[in-house]
Amino acid sequence: METIQWSDNYSVGVKKLDEQHKQIIGMLNRLVSAPEAKDAGSETITDILTTMTRYALEHFKTEEKLMKAHGYPDLEEHREEHVAYRRKAIDFSTASSLGVEATPQILVTFLFEWWTNHILIEDMKYKAFFAKKGVR
Repeated sequence: METIQWSDNYSVGVKKLDEQHKQIIGMLNRLVSAPEAKDAGSETITDILTTMTRYALEHFKTEEKLMKAHGYPDLEEHREEHVAYRRKAIDFSTASSLGVEATPQILVTFLFEWWTNHILIEDMKYKAFFAKKGVR
């Protein structure tokens, strides 16, 4: 898998959210390019799992707060996807601590799918909504 370079095409139009989305790219790129990220018990995997958890706490709170404040109509559906992400992060942490060898590969696939399916599709749905509300 190739690394991902940020492009304005990835922007949801809200600077704070874009900055947070860049963190997902950073995690993915680190997983793809760090040789030690192939080992389920490596410090790199542990650090990325910690970063995933922190990301979820910070980003989802920011995103949901904006959605609630501006009356985003699909807030509950979006929130459900965030809950699923948090559950997966816990599953990955458990698998890594148990030394499940496939964890790094599955983690890369999950983050890439989260990037392509959630951020580039689901999050893009609120781009026009926030633009109309003047949220930048």
